[in-house]
Amino acid sequence: MDQAVSNAIHLLKKENNALKAEVDALREEVSALQTYLKGISALHEATNNIATQDNLYQLLDEILYQALHIINTDHGSLLLVDDESRELVFVLVHGEFRESLQGYRMNWHQGIAGWVVEHGAPLVVNQARYDPRFSPEIDEKFGMHTHDILAVPLKHGKRIMGVIELVNKRSEQQFSESDAKILALFGSIAAMTLAHLEEKLDLLEK
Repeated sequence: MDQAVSNAIHLLKKENNALKAEVDALREEVSALQTYLKGISALHEATNNIATQDNLYQLLDEILYQALHIINTDHGSLLLVDDESRELVFVLVHGEFRESLQGYRMNWHQGIAGWVVEHGAPLVVNQARYDPRFSPEIDEKFGMHTHDILAVPLKHGKRIMGVIELVNKRSEQQFSESDAKILALFGSIAAMTLAHLEEKLDLLEK
């Protein structure tokens, strides 16, 4: 084969591979954007409910459910900081271990959730058992099998009120930074709901 023709074919193959990679990247970006928009829509609906929802605890449960649905996982928890006991409390739990895990307490600086409370920042940890911040206590106590974790803080102003933590995406997928951004939106509305709930309780006590 003529060398010039061979070089042209090689160049075309190289450009075709580069184009394919760009198309794949665009598909991933479009998919992430679609998921993000679904998250925005669900968040907007939850926000509209705050003014009319009498049972704010139920609203928090709905926020957690929507987050699980959008990010494509079955297991997640909302943990609150107990300032007096310096513990994190599993207040809401979705998934297989809902009955046994709800109400469980642990040190507020323990594990991935504790790191998020301490640093006030989201955290994506895939292959969690290889991360030194991961605590196996809950897995060992309840027979869970944690592979991947996504956690975001519940922040109201400068105060860290708790954490939303999701575990193990479906279909052996891993959590992404896009997932973290979406969950942070749900965390914001959950923190707003908690602050509103505290205000109502304060008014009832007066």
